[in-house]
Amino acid sequence: MLTDLFLKMLNREASSPVRGAGRIFDSLGITEGQTIADIGSGGGYFTLGFAQRVGESGRVFAVDTKQKYLNFIRRQSEQAGLGNIEFVLAESDGVDLPISSADLIFARNVFHHLSEPTRYFRNLGAVLKPAGRVAIIDHMPKRGFSFVSLFKHFTPVEKIREIMESAGYVLCESFNFLPGQSFLVFCCLDEKHLEREVPARRETR
Repeated sequence: MLTDLFLKMLNREASSPVRGAGRIFDSLGITEGQTIADIGSGGGYFTLGFAQRVGESGRVFAVDTKQKYLNFIRRQSEQAGLGNIEFVLAESDGVDLPISSADLIFARNVFHHLSEPTRYFRNLGAVLKPAGRVAIIDHMPKRGFSFVSLFKHFTPVEKIREIMESAGYVLCESFNFLPGQSFLVFCCLDEKHLEREVPARRETR
């Protein structure tokens, strides 16, 4: 029960007009038939939105390290009549998805939680199709006392760019309409994305 309340709160926060969800979807230019991996899917607000936009011919991977979260999203997807979501329980250090399967990897408020982000995204590069993209939204550093600053739930834009470039990506687009958050979209720069460093584990339910 507490988990469901928490995830519903996350979804309300994500859907709030000030959080710019509609503009996020529009900026990503999602089309029917695409495959999207939602990394750290949480309460599933974006997972469900992606699933609606890619349609029956598309597919969405809901990826999270907590099975309770995936179970919640499954229930929400069943209520919405969405059958194009695959649920993937990930390890904290990586996730195994089909090679060259994704048009887009989406990671919102996830980057600052990763202990080895360079390795994580280098391995994830193998999941992308040749023209695939990685969209990263994260909190920017804030002054004063706040949850974000107190628990260091942020990553400077320069640090994200540095890490992603070292993982084999180049910045394709950036957007500045999210208050207090960066929104960066990367493409693969070289052939590092064709191989994973270490085979990751995957469990689909």
